[in-house]
Amino acid sequence: MDKIKEVVNNPALLEEKLKEFFNKVDVDKKGYISHEELKQALENTAKELNLPKPEREPTEEEKEKAKKIADPDGTGKITFESFRTLSLAAIEEGKKRGKL
Repeated sequence: MDKIKEVVNNPALLEEKLKEFFNKVDVDKKGYISHEELKQALENTAKELNLPKPEREPTEEEKEKAKKIADPDGTGKITFESFRTLSLAAIEEGKKRGKL
């Protein structure tokens, strides 16, 4: 968890890691990823990092809010900028809850 805190508290390193993650998921290099690709990549990363399961499942309202941030146009395509915005919102929420 210390490594995660180091990354989220260093803006330049965070930006670099977000780009690396997005580019890893965007295997066909189209400049966007799908909702399912993002979900699968996040699940795989959590397993690889041996992160604890969330204390609770997100509510439908929380899922919808995240979906609107990730895909504001409703195209089914998540661009890097939308992914970045969603990631930063999740980090801020984690900080508010004392998790980061």
